[in-house]
Amino acid sequence: MADKIRISYDDLKSPKVDEILSRQAEESALRAGAGTPSGVIVKESFIYKSWFSLMMAGLIGALIAWVLIEPHFEDTEVDTARSVVFAFLLFSSVGGLAGLMIGSMEGILARNFLRAFKGGVVGLAIGFGGGLLATYVAGIVLYIVVNIGVAIVGREAAIDPKHHFAGFMLVVIARSLAWTVAGMTVGLGPGIALKSGRLTLNGFLGGMFGGLIGGLLFDPINYVVSGGTLETGAEVSRAIGLSVIGASAGFMIGLVEMLTKDAWLVMTAGPLKGKQFIVYKNPTNIGSSPKSEIYLFKDASIEPFHAAINIVRDGYEIEDKNTKSGTFINGQKIKRKRLKNGDEIQLGETRLVYSEKEKKI
Repeated sequence: MADKIRISYDDLKSPKVDEILSRQAEESALRAGAGTPSGVIVKESFIYKSWFSLMMAGLIGALIAWVLIEPHFEDTEVDTARSVVFAFLLFSSVGGLAGLMIGSMEGILARNFLRAFKGGVVGLAIGFGGGLLATYVAGIVLYIVVNIGVAIVGREAAIDPKHHFAGFMLVVIARSLAWTVAGMTVGLGPGIALKSGRLTLNGFLGGMFGGLIGGLLFDPINYVVSGGTLETGAEVSRAIGLSVIGASAGFMIGLVEMLTKDAWLVMTAGPLKGKQFIVYKNPTNIGSSPKSEIYLFKDASIEPFHAAINIVRDGYEIEDKNTKSGTFINGQKIKRKRLKNGDEIQLGETRLVYSEKEKKI
């Protein structure tokens, strides 16, 4: 006689029970040709949200730059050759290291280290080189604004900002404008690496916005930290201000990417469950090759270029690349098929749910 199957109360309370029941409901609906069941919400993992991951990447890159440069920065020696050199290196290092982190983040999250390397190298080169040029331009802007400001608020207020509000505001405005210019190149790397004009513009706006906010925060923070003397605490202000530049560049890239996306896939089963993939190239290749835009690994049944999503007229269609294991849409094997909101794509053990932005009629 076979042993009896015993189910405890703890077994019934297990979250795995809900997962299995949900999976069975989805599969039943798919077998019936209904696509993703109505009301089923496809969740994207928080860590994979582009605005969050890129913001953290920019923040970390900027902080690393600050850690490397700050020990060599001397606020009391502003006119020495050493101070000029490290002033130039400050923003170029932030641009380079934030660009490296932002540029490599998507590849890191997707476990596509070839893409991470390429994006990181381009981000580093563009960020560092652009940072040098932007810092030079920022110095010219600072010189012009300060001279105009002195004529407006008076020399006495300008040279003693801790005792004159007008002089303090001149310092804040001049620094914020200079930092705005210096921050413009911080986020350019990822867009240039991916040859995307939209991402390049997003990075430009993000770095510019971050520079503006970071510059506006610098002196008020320094005033509070130094107890109103403005003689100490600049290192804390720089750490916060530069972090804002890096974080804002990454955040803006991710935010605008999220707001302007037209079609995307969310992995619901597979090694990157919860990861969103934006369809931004025509075609967008899906496969086990690192050269695929959607890189699927650890599945022997997925071929290097298993399927491709193509832009057709006013929509998207998926095409199987003559694979042995096939490509399935809502449980049906296909050769080529127009995609609709909620369609589930299955390749090997991987499942992805397709979504697209509603088009205005």
